[in-house]
Amino acid sequence: MGLKYFLYFLLGGCIVCLVSYFGATKRTLLSSFIATLPCLSLVTFILIYKEGGMHASVSYGKGLILFTPAWLCYVGLAIFLLPRWEMWKALSVSVMAYLLVALVAKRLSESLP
Repeated sequence: MGLKYFLYFLLGGCIVCLVSYFGATKRTLLSSFIATLPCLSLVTFILIYKEGGMHASVSYGKGLILFTPAWLCYVGLAIFLLPRWEMWKALSVSVMAYLLVALVAKRLSESLP
């Protein structure tokens, strides 16, 4: 069982390495394209379906949609703040904004009928 999760970890790491490599070599559009390809979520859908079935996969997909506004807020704020502030401060504020918007989205979804 441990080997299976280690392989999952390596697969995710390979995607992160590709994104970082192309980003560092000034091929940022390719890097962004790879980062937003649904390959990581595709693999995750498959693995969740294999381990937890259809209900777990559908729930995962709904969660992706639920947290998309938080992710857009994070990326938009990072784009806005990075040229104005130092990297760590800009990304910290962006991540905090993500967490806040995600928390609000989760609370709102829980209050729906």
